[in-house]
Amino acid sequence: MSPLARIAAYVIAIAVHAFTLAFAGTGLLLILLNPGFLPFWLLGALLIGIGVLLRPRTARLSPGAEILSRESAPALYRLADQVAEATGVPRPEAVAVLDLGLGADFRRTGLDRRPVLTIGVPLWLALSPAQRVALLARACASTRTDLGVIVGGALTTLGEVRAALFGGGVNSSRQRAHEDMALTLGAWAPETTYDAAGQMGRGLGRLIGWPALLAEWALRRLTRGRLAQEAELARQAAERVAGQAAVRELTALLESRRYLAPLQAAALRGEDLTAIRRAALDRAELRELERVPARPDPAPALPSAAAESARVDQELQAVYARAVQGLGLLS
Repeated sequence: MSPLARIAAYVIAIAVHAFTLAFAGTGLLLILLNPGFLPFWLLGALLIGIGVLLRPRTARLSPGAEILSRESAPALYRLADQVAEATGVPRPEAVAVLDLGLGADFRRTGLDRRPVLTIGVPLWLALSPAQRVALLARACASTRTDLGVIVGGALTTLGEVRAALFGGGVNSSRQRAHEDMALTLGAWAPETTYDAAGQMGRGLGRLIGWPALLAEWALRRLTRGRLAQEAELARQAAERVAGQAAVRELTALLESRRYLAPLQAAALRGEDLTAIRRAALDRAELRELERVPARPDPAPALPSAAAESARVDQELQAVYARAVQGLGLLS
């Protein structure tokens, strides 16, 4: 991203944050200046609510993620630290597992921007040691595409505005209420007042909310080049750390998700974890034998760490058992 585009992106982002703050500030001021006047309380509360709704969001852990302590998973933390260091990003302060997660991500969470690595257990269970290194390297390298609190937070705010204006969704309680009215009144059944108010609000919002949509379009346009460049650098960093072959194989697995069916079948058959892991390693070895590279790949900066991967498996036995049970229930 050119310096001019970077400056323009920051100007738009700061304007978005200032606009959000103005909503909350105006609402609070209305209440403080008119403490005994109910309409101003209602208007002030509405403006404060809008300001809270549009506030910048920090990244959060995925729902259901369990943070492991360094004491309970030292080998996993050691492997994650090695990959992060080789990739050139800060070491994760916490590593979390997601029982039914289908990938991995490395993000800065909370106001303190704490680096946290989250690993999806089913995929991790199905990967060879080299592919595990590739998975961690991809996740760590993806932090290059983080736009930061100011620009990234502004895009989050503008996304909330767009979702409020054009998303809407279906509220199950309101839908049931309307269905009950339709059963009673037939074609004469009116929409509920909530639906009517929601449609009126969205219609008004579309009339006055076009500057927010324009700002989001401009901000995404300004950051598109940087994101594409950083994504390419992230791919190169992952390949440098884990090797091109491992990264390509991992990418194919993530896109096809063909590792899930064997795991689910094994879970339904009631196989033990040792047999499930052994079968996964056999399938990974078979894929490597079937792949005929057009040219030899450069040696990865970090070895496959087979011994470390085996120690990780010993640490995560309880996590694996829980995830396999969940896969069996999903089947």
